[in-house]
Amino acid sequence: MQELEHLYRAHGPALLAYLRRAFGWCASPQDMLQETFLQALHRRERLATVDSPRAWLFGIARHVGLDTARKHRPTESLDNVPVYPAEPDGDLAAMREAIAQLPPAMREPLELRLRENLSYEEIATMLEIPIGTVRSRLHNAMRRLRDEMGAEQPRRNSHG
Repeated sequence: MQELEHLYRAHGPALLAYLRRAFGWCASPQDMLQETFLQALHRRERLATVDSPRAWLFGIARHVGLDTARKHRPTESLDNVPVYPAEPDGDLAAMREAIAQLPPAMREPLELRLRENLSYEEIATMLEIPIGTVRSRLHNAMRRLRDEMGAEQPRRNSHG
């Protein structure tokens, strides 16, 4: 029990931020965080065998978020969705849009790496995929983003 309290103090804020960003649209991030640690408590014997407690907790949080999202599909029309002002930095806005257009299998590992600063090993553990698959998906995501962002750059005229 003490170990879970330590894990809560050490990783709770990062898990809460992840749940807020990824699943905050469908439920209270605090409730999902509580459910994450409740499930961790029920599986505490597994904790002794994991390589990365952080990745293990992120994996539980991901499953809690996905289950919550399945149960709380949006029912309101898009007319009620708030419109956020445009990003002041056009390149940043374009990059975010390009990331949003990636297939989920590429976008999720990329966001976990960039936003949550998870290692390749932690991402593999969390997503329950081989580390080679993580590397491949990240490589392909970066290649697509470079291609997409490069395509938006103005072409230089070689005559002038």
